[in-house]
Amino acid sequence: MLDETQTGLLRDILDSAKAIQAYIAGLTREQFMANPEKQDAVLRRFEIIGEAASRLSPETQALFPSLPFRSMRGMRNIIAHDYGDVDLDLVWKTITADLVPLVGTLAKHFASAS
Repeated sequence: MLDETQTGLLRDILDSAKAIQAYIAGLTREQFMANPEKQDAVLRRFEIIGEAASRLSPETQALFPSLPFRSMRGMRNIIAHDYGDVDLDLVWKTITADLVPLVGTLAKHFASAS
């Protein structure tokens, strides 16, 4: 069983991933690329995901072998420290390809923990 801190970090990741999905709902890639406000909102949530991932214990990470915690941390570092090098095409790909399995895995975890 996970302690309160680890559970909270996983919840932060799930909530931020769901927020990103809500932010881009109904948007095309082109609309996202043309909307700095949406980009800012999405990037902030990716920062939260990466920061939370960096605070997860190795034991907690081991419970979710399908989740790319290292990539989450790496994306956060680029957004926070190399913000001029953020590749919005990669951000869009991450949103459209990687968030659904992330949300599914964590939602399933929380549903079974209830």
